[in-house]
Amino acid sequence: MINPIRVKVQFSLIFIAHALGAMSVLSVLTAGPQLVTALGLTPLQLGGLASVYSAALAAASLPAGLVTDRLGTRTALSLAALIIASGLVVSATSQGVVQLGAGMALCGAGYGLINPAAGLAITLWFSPKWRTTLLSLKQTGVPAGAALGSLTALLGQVWGWQAGILCAAVIALLAGLLFLLLLPRGALRHPPRTESGQNRLIEILALPGLGRANLVAGLTNGVQFALWAHIPDLLQRTYEAGAALLGLSLAALHLGTFAGRVAWGALTDRHLRGNAAHALWWLCLMGLAGVAALGASAVIAHPLPAVLACFLLGFTACSAVGLHVALTARIAPDYLLGGAMGYTMLFTNLGGIIVPLVLGLAISLAGMGGAALTFAVLLGLALALLVKFQ
Repeated sequence: MINPIRVKVQFSLIFIAHALGAMSVLSVLTAGPQLVTALGLTPLQLGGLASVYSAALAAASLPAGLVTDRLGTRTALSLAALIIASGLVVSATSQGVVQLGAGMALCGAGYGLINPAAGLAITLWFSPKWRTTLLSLKQTGVPAGAALGSLTALLGQVWGWQAGILCAAVIALLAGLLFLLLLPRGALRHPPRTESGQNRLIEILALPGLGRANLVAGLTNGVQFALWAHIPDLLQRTYEAGAALLGLSLAALHLGTFAGRVAWGALTDRHLRGNAAHALWWLCLMGLAGVAALGASAVIAHPLPAVLACFLLGFTACSAVGLHVALTARIAPDYLLGGAMGYTMLFTNLGGIIVPLVLGLAISLAGMGGAALTFAVLLGLALALLVKFQ
């Protein structure tokens, strides 16, 4: 008989695991002004810390999935928390940008391990009836972790910049202890496995449709990161937006993201029979409506359509990660699932590295119109790739 309290505890711990990644990077980046003063960092070096984190996250994704398949989710999540805590301690004791970068790389690698482990846990521990809903809900741990990381950084204003980062490290260690004590030991089923890690990797890469699905994941996540990186500057360039408009636009973006991550999972499970590919097709189509609103804001020279565009793009492109993980779970067999999810997260994070650069070039050449056209091409390409899943 299913124990509802145990189920809630397990899901809460998975939610906490996802919060750790965002908490770690934000606890450092929110202390940016103090780091500039104390360590003499330049704006380029400060921005580079986020890039190092993202690059480590991308590089760790596929190996982390294979490690999860071998160790199981309980051990993988506990190890991930320990790696993140270690990265935060390295960052807090830094004397310069190199050591800070090393700490951020450890944090990124730790979060790279969390992504497939948490996805595998949802897939194997909970009922398929609500799988996509839970895969989407766990992603709301990211904004929660971002808020927590920003709050811990406030301690630095009282006790020095190291205090907030060390506080985040303690939280990560405590979370790792909870994972070790409260998550189930023998959670994974034991289907037949192939003989070597290399053969498993070949099997993952050969799974029908997974490569195409992962390209879509890279496109949608790339749009999300491009929005995070460029929306403030884009609005400033186009409308000379003040603090009120920028705040309203970013609030609309993040509100749409939170609402979308909840709504798309529930919609997929209740009305689309768990067909994440079908949900992604509708998500990208609705995303094009957000792109149209963005383009319209440039034509009519009014910021309100841009606020609407931020909400729609948050509700769609920024909310797609849970659906991508659910689609991977439908494609991959259980014994390859951790590695397959790592493969998906590799493409997801590569999109987050590449697409913001492409959009930056488009904005430099053609402003708001160039941004809208770039988003339209990216989401149109995603729609084309999803057609074969319908």
